[in-house]
Amino acid sequence: METLFLLAHPLRWRLIEVLASGEHTSGQLADAVQFERGVGREAVSKHLTRLARAGLVTTRVDMNHRIYRLSPRVIGALAALVEHLLQLREPARYDDLDPDGEGADIGPERSPSWEEEGEEGCWCIRKSRTVGDI
Repeated sequence: METLFLLAHPLRWRLIEVLASGEHTSGQLADAVQFERGVGREAVSKHLTRLARAGLVTTRVDMNHRIYRLSPRVIGALAALVEHLLQLREPARYDDLDPDGEGADIGPERSPSWEEEGEEGCWCIRKSRTVGDI
């Protein structure tokens, strides 16, 4: 879960996206995110240090530059998290319609074709609870 926490920050996620394209120096990374995120080099350095400490990026020194690279651990960690969520989701079957027909809370309005599609066409439906049910 530490991985998700680290990657949930928009600046750190953007750094990961940039590093997915290959190695970059700290200066290149700072230039890439400084304008679009409105942060200084110090903030970029701080976030790169956190990512490096967590093992999500690797660092090597080349002359006067620190060169960052995405660690294969990032992809593996995200794949493991997704697999874990899928395993939890399957037994819960929370995407299914309410079997007793009392209604379900689907959040946004249903699409006009929802009734035509049946249960298979509907997603992200959860049974709603009232205060009295708890």
